[in-house]
Amino acid sequence: MRLIMTPKFLLKTTPVLLPELRHWCRQPLGMQLAHAEQEALREALSDVFGYHLVVLDPPCEPGALDSSRILHRVIESCTPDGLERSPEIIGNAEQLSLKSDSVDAFVLPHVLELVAEPHQVLREIDRCLIPEGHVIILGFNPLGWWGVRKLLCGWRGQIPWALRFISLPRAKDWLSLLGFDTIQSRYLFPHPPWQNNRATDKENVLDRIHRPHWPLFAASWLLVARKRVATLTPIRPRWRPRRAVLSGGVAATRHGSMPRHG
Repeated sequence: MRLIMTPKFLLKTTPVLLPELRHWCRQPLGMQLAHAEQEALREALSDVFGYHLVVLDPPCEPGALDSSRILHRVIESCTPDGLERSPEIIGNAEQLSLKSDSVDAFVLPHVLELVAEPHQVLREIDRCLIPEGHVIILGFNPLGWWGVRKLLCGWRGQIPWALRFISLPRAKDWLSLLGFDTIQSRYLFPHPPWQNNRATDKENVLDRIHRPHWPLFAASWLLVARKRVATLTPIRPRWRPRRAVLSGGVAATRHGSMPRHG
């Protein structure tokens, strides 16, 4: 019988991988990608409304949240390491401590690449979102030259190349099976996967000719999906009293955060 060995870097858990990804996001290439993703996220958030917005395991400081029209914004993460702003909730994305049908919008920046069970994360998102609630996902693009560098360097265990990149079409399929409709999707940051402290004329040309549906040069993608309302299911009014979000009651929190378990 052939023994199949698992590379050591695949055995790392999210609390270990996430600080490494946050460190990479402070390097020149990571900073450039993070800036492009935050700009795209600002645009996507401007069309999302509601009472509660939850960001899971952000790899960089989520500055785009300031553009959201949802005033109650909460960061949940498995670890505070590498973030200037401490998360309001310490928790596991695969088992959220949130009440069902309580959150208006989720932001998942590269969460699916970090966890062992991305399907379970999406099932938890589905459980916690209200009908017609939104999820915004950012992911690394496995196609084009970023995918080539992953193939060449992934075996070394270096982040982000060691992560499991998930394609945009696959993410759409997963969400469709759970009953989500894709509202918009686009490919971001059409630049080569190596560090460069200053933009070159060639990179400026790539910015000008890039199109949102072109994956070959893009580093990452953004997807916005809306939870579908089941047919013949009564829909509660959108204007309703503020909901409790955490299961198990209400307790005092800091930074205007969500209530914790009692």
